[in-house]
Amino acid sequence: MFQRQKQSECDPTKSLQAHVQTTYTISYTLKAEVKMFVKYFLLIALVQAVCAQQQFDVLVEFGTNFSTLAINTENEINELYHFNADMVREFNRELLLELGRMVPEMREADSSFQQQIAAADGVDDECREYAQDLRELFLLFQNWDIQDCAYYAHAELEEDSINRFLPYAITFSSENTRSISQVVESFGRNNAVTDFDALVTELDGEWEYYQTLAISFGDFLFDEILAHADVADRVYLDLVECRETAIDLQQSDQEYILAYLDSNCE
Repeated sequence: MFQRQKQSECDPTKSLQAHVQTTYTISYTLKAEVKMFVKYFLLIALVQAVCAQQQFDVLVEFGTNFSTLAINTENEINELYHFNADMVREFNRELLLELGRMVPEMREADSSFQQQIAAADGVDDECREYAQDLRELFLLFQNWDIQDCAYYAHAELEEDSINRFLPYAITFSSENTRSISQVVESFGRNNAVTDFDALVTELDGEWEYYQTLAISFGDFLFDEILAHADVADRVYLDLVECRETAIDLQQSDQEYILAYLDSNCE
């Protein structure tokens, strides 16, 4: 009996079955733990992917906002460019009209003066020819007077046209264009991996800067355009005064020559 029991305990078949059962239990438990860890790491990876996507979406939103603001601001600058050009064009037209009144008036006065020389009584040919020579000399001075009026009017208006609006508009447009690449520029200055919040903080500050710039510079450029009017009024009044002075000088020249004719150049 004892031997049979001992033999049963040493039965290799039963020992193998027990080993297999134990191994299966351990393997099942290990697989369950592995699955649990895999799910855990997949969850972490998913969360990280979602966070990374959200961070990327923030940068894309910043880029879109900067680009939209830059385009809208550039359109406003272009409108101000056209407005400024229209103002300058109108001022030049007014000056041209004033010169247009000046030249025909002086030409008509000169034509009438030539008739006076030709019709003068008691004047010999030599004196009449001398009067014509004097007329041509003074006519040269009169032409210089006209040129001076046009030159100074153009110089003053050109200085205002070039220096009042354009330098600021060019600077503003250049700075506004820079905003399009602001996200990339800020990305290059910050460590987005270890401190993404610092990058976002900088972009928030830049966004506020460009918004303020768009409003303040837009108002400034508009005021610059309106300031053309003060200069144009002054230049126009100076041109009117110059025209009147030139006409008075022409009349004085003609009276001087007529005085020679009255005495037959004696």
